[in-house]
Amino acid sequence: MHLDELMIDIGDFGWYQIVIVACFLSTKIPVAFTMLEMAFTGFIPDWWCDSMPTSDLVNNGNNHTTYLVANGNISSHSISLNQCYGTGNATVCKRAFDMSKRTIVNEWDLVCENRWISFTITSVQMSGALVGATIVSYTGDRFGRRRTLYVVQLLHLIFLGICAASHSWHLFTAMRFGIGLSAGATIVVSFPASIEFVGKKWRALLGAYPVWAGAAPFLPLITWLFPNWRHFEIIVCIISFPICLGFFIVPESIRWLTVKGKLKEAVAVACKIARKNKKPEPNTDILELVAEDERQINKTYSSYTHLDLFRDKRMALITLRVWYSWFTSAVCYWCLILGVQNMSGNFYLNFFLVSIVEIPASLLVLLFVNRKRFGRRWSTAMANMGVALGALGAIIASLTAPPEHKAYYVSICAMISKFCTTCGWSCMSPFTAELYPTVIRNLGYGCAGTISRIGGVFASQVISLAVKGGYVPYVIICILMAIDTCSVLTLPETRGEALEDTLNTEKKFNLPLSEYKDVLQPVKEPEKQNV
Repeated sequence: MHLDELMIDIGDFGWYQIVIVACFLSTKIPVAFTMLEMAFTGFIPDWWCDSMPTSDLVNNGNNHTTYLVANGNISSHSISLNQCYGTGNATVCKRAFDMSKRTIVNEWDLVCENRWISFTITSVQMSGALVGATIVSYTGDRFGRRRTLYVVQLLHLIFLGICAASHSWHLFTAMRFGIGLSAGATIVVSFPASIEFVGKKWRALLGAYPVWAGAAPFLPLITWLFPNWRHFEIIVCIISFPICLGFFIVPESIRWLTVKGKLKEAVAVACKIARKNKKPEPNTDILELVAEDERQINKTYSSYTHLDLFRDKRMALITLRVWYSWFTSAVCYWCLILGVQNMSGNFYLNFFLVSIVEIPASLLVLLFVNRKRFGRRWSTAMANMGVALGALGAIIASLTAPPEHKAYYVSICAMISKFCTTCGWSCMSPFTAELYPTVIRNLGYGCAGTISRIGGVFASQVISLAVKGGYVPYVIICILMAIDTCSVLTLPETRGEALEDTLNTEKKFNLPLSEYKDVLQPVKEPEKQNV
């Protein structure tokens, strides 16, 4: 049973639906900034030790972490400035930072023995994103797409404001968890909410539309123009505020309202969209059929939980393969993003280049994902194959290229893998949403997002292996993607298929609206008025 015929009647992808989709997808813009922000906020500026004799430490009662330099050996000590380490050639090394860029590192002295704090903050933020994706996968299906999305956007704005005013790294860390939570939730709910307003031929466009990719290249530009991390937080707050006002523009999903039995609201939204798109009032009898089918199912299942993703063998196998694909894509994406710091040259320029390559990669997907010969399945598989081949090239270059050219060849192969990773993820986003019916679509998409956050945490550990061998991360990427390529090819194709709305597997209503002659009440012709 599906509502795609109704979506065509009310405009398919009319101008009002464009406005709705733009409001939903624009919520990813501040999220892209905050999720990638720690690459800059946690950046280590130049610093050095200003050595001074221990006799110069005066009584001021303040405790500081310093370095004791004695006979050329440096050791860390936490001392009081009214304390002296004796006489002789012992000196104290007081850390001084380059203040041309204000980061949390030089503000709270997060180097050397405090370096772990910056890594921990990044991990806390990723953990928050994991929790947010898990929570919203349920709330989006339980309380609605619109309400859930804009509540987490408001929370994101609040956490950002408090973060900008943080007086210690402890409060900053707590706020990064909240920011990660709201950001992870936004990513999970915004895309399923969008595709439920458009016809089937437009769903792939929304998956490939480079919202995240379009925002990411501006991050190094903003941080270069505004080198104080607090100013950056305020700028993102300013960007977030008008986006939150979209709550007063967009309606709730027709599909969600229907399966929840809110038929009056669903009919009102359908008629409003048709009116805005200058279409005639649609026949909304199909809504009652969908709602009735859902009522019959709910006689057995009163509510939906994550267990419904494994309700039968077919659904369980789909879920497991989707989870593996999202995990693998996240590992590859974050490995290649975090690996920018190991590239030679200007950090800002390198990050810009790695980010900008995502835009053509996202748009290239549109040439294949809607074609019958490729569809969702083969488009994703070919992109994954490209990632594996790029990683294989990086391995070969690391082992055989001349030392003076090795970094150059490896960087080219890494860029190819990054390009293909974006292609694959852009294909997998609509593919995942289409594999689940409306009643558990947010659950399915949200759990996939949760798994991807686990992949992001795992990626940070994979990058650490580069210390022992620069090619090791590429070996892992190559193996993971080779397996994922084979796994994706076993998924059912969804190109051109109607979105399912209920868990009724009989699909007895997958017919054009005009075919329901035995169940639909005929549409009354308007009475002709005598002139």
